[in-house]
Amino acid sequence: MYDKLTRQLSGDDNVLRTKILIEINEEFHTGDKMNAALDTEVLYELVRCFEENDKTIRELASRAIIKVASSEKGRNILIEDEIIPRIKELFNDEVVQIRANAYKAMISVADFTFGVDSIINFNIIPVLVDNLVKEKDESILVLILHLLKILNEGELAPMVVQGSNALERLNKHLKSTNAKIRELSALNLGSISYNAIGKEQTIEAQSIPPLCDMLTDKVSEVRTAATRALVSLA
Repeated sequence: MYDKLTRQLSGDDNVLRTKILIEINEEFHTGDKMNAALDTEVLYELVRCFEENDKTIRELASRAIIKVASSEKGRNILIEDEIIPRIKELFNDEVVQIRANAYKAMISVADFTFGVDSIINFNIIPVLVDNLVKEKDESILVLILHLLKILNEGELAPMVVQGSNALERLNKHLKSTNAKIRELSALNLGSISYNAIGKEQTIEAQSIPPLCDMLTDKVSEVRTAATRALVSLA
């Protein structure tokens, strides 16, 4: 079945390909069916769809990758076959939903230690730090900060984050009108300042004053996040 779908997906009929991608997304709701598909070339055709001009095809393909990343078998293939960098390319897609799909897939991969280390090794953190400035959609910024928070807890993260522009950019987001962005920015600062070098650099970046200001934030989750960050700096 999936061999046939793979052949059709690699064709030129975008109407048929769209129909197939919808079918694949429905099939991937069932773990056994998705694992069976991962034994074929379907995944690689999905990745090739990332380069399509048709935004519907790109969106459906990226949506299917979220489901792939939700399974252990899928995560292993995404990492071992170095598909993570291809997902990263979607961070700059013009379509908000496609960018969101890419970040959601990456978050699913990062939910496990093996995934965190692999994503860091694929040099994703500097891209996230840059996108803290480039990305203008707040819903995507929340996903970036969420992913960055997960990665900041990895053993390799301090070597990448410290000395970058991450602290300065997180400081700016502490003043966001979006409470979730404020909360996640504070939590990221807390993770970065977990060790001695991180504490020193966070202090030098003058993160303490805005964190102190957040102790009176009207949103309790933001106050809690600021408190945790300040405690990590003590």
